[in-house]
Amino acid sequence: MTTERNAVRRYDVGGLPHVELHGVEVSKCTACGVETVAIPRVGQLHRVLAQGFVTQHRMLAPVEVRFLRKHMGLSSADFAQRMGVARETVSRWETGAAPMGAVADRLLRLLVVTHEPSESYVVDDLLRDLNDRAAPEKLSSVAVQNRKEKGWAPKERLELAEA
Repeated sequence: MTTERNAVRRYDVGGLPHVELHGVEVSKCTACGVETVAIPRVGQLHRVLAQGFVTQHRMLAPVEVRFLRKHMGLSSADFAQRMGVARETVSRWETGAAPMGAVADRLLRLLVVTHEPSESYVVDDLLRDLNDRAAPEKLSSVAVQNRKEKGWAPKERLELAEA
């Protein structure tokens, strides 16, 4: 078994292949080559990612819609009820078979914000300057850094703070 510290890995397991985790520990079995990524404070990581998704200035991508629903702990039926749509509509949003409209996108953001109150969520800031652009075909990378005792933070903010 070999161990790599401060590694960078994609968060495929979390269903978010466009998210990079920086500063994780990766153990690799020398016999079979299977890697195990140690992700500390998963709850905090998910809160940081949720905050990043709801504050971005573009429509939510299908994988982000699914992540946010699961982050709130809602089944597709419960989520559909809160959104005022059919369960099939939720499925189409999450698979990308149908785009989520601008109103539904904003409602989901507000559900996330009100589901997990935090001083860092300011509703006016979330909705100000939100562009109604479609979610991109190819997602750009999102990077988060594990800062050991300080916890998870968006990589850009970390770099700006250290600059």
